[in-house]
Amino acid sequence: MAEKFNLKWNDFQSNVSKSFGLFRNEKYLQDITLVSEDMKPVQAHKLVLSACSEYFRTILQQTNTDSKTILCLDGVSSEDLRNVLDYVYDGEVKIHQEDLDRFLNVAQKLKIEGLIGNDEYNGEV
Repeated sequence: MAEKFNLKWNDFQSNVSKSFGLFRNEKYLQDITLVSEDMKPVQAHKLVLSACSEYFRTILQQTNTDSKTILCLDGVSSEDLRNVLDYVYDGEVKIHQEDLDRFLNVAQKLKIEGLIGNDEYNGEV
């Protein structure tokens, strides 16, 4: 049997993270439009959303992947949507203290990885 070599991409996690951040500002490969409750559309990438959210992953598994998707997010303001996208693309977000509970409730609703816990924030948005 032939010997196998293990090839590892140094700093893989940081490279993927950096790529997510670069994609955020690029129109390239954007394949979903998210519409906030105040009717402000934002372009995004299904792959990034699916990687970071069980909510988006479940919905997108059930939709036609050949077409551009428009998803209306009832109960999610454009400010909260922008903050969620900052978090999923950049891995961090800066939130004013007075907005923190609302943001965490939205994160819970959208099942955003790294922000959801053991029903710690389960209020309605």
